[in-house]
Amino acid sequence: MLFEEKKIKLKDGRICILRPVETKDAEDMLEYLRMVSSETPFLLRNEDEVTYTVEAEEQLLKNKRNHPREIMMVAEVEGIIAGNCGITSHGNLRRVCHRCGFAIALKEAYWNLGIGSAMMEYALYLAKRMEYEQVELEVVDGNHRAKSLYERFGFKETGKNFRALKYDDGSYRDEYKMVKIL
Repeated sequence: MLFEEKKIKLKDGRICILRPVETKDAEDMLEYLRMVSSETPFLLRNEDEVTYTVEAEEQLLKNKRNHPREIMMVAEVEGIIAGNCGITSHGNLRRVCHRCGFAIALKEAYWNLGIGSAMMEYALYLAKRMEYEQVELEVVDGNHRAKSLYERFGFKETGKNFRALKYDDGSYRDEYKMVKIL
């Protein structure tokens, strides 16, 4: 879905643009995914698992832009993709079309500037505009910063998926399921 660009002033005075992803962002998005995947153990993939081709990424971004009930938003600071978030449909069946998924990530260099909160606020507004009634997400056990952000925005923990993620060293982490009613 296309949505209006939004400018926000960051805590350090810089301007951040929240905007829909574009196909021309494909190469930068792949670099961004590799970087955020290497910076934190709380995402689903490892850096070496970002294996999309630029063409495949362009198609994915195009599909997100054209989907009437999904968004992929980028946070751009001084021409650099600092973060992204997305709203993903659970489908068009009447029993699930009121629900959507949410995901968000930021490059570590852009933490604590207000970008995560701004993206979340705007994405939740857009989810409501797309007529969703509830937003769902998962957060990895130990990711206290993210869980705190979600709770600040009204998400409630609804369950736990034990051993949801397995790491290369053989260890596991649980994942909390959280929901916000819009």
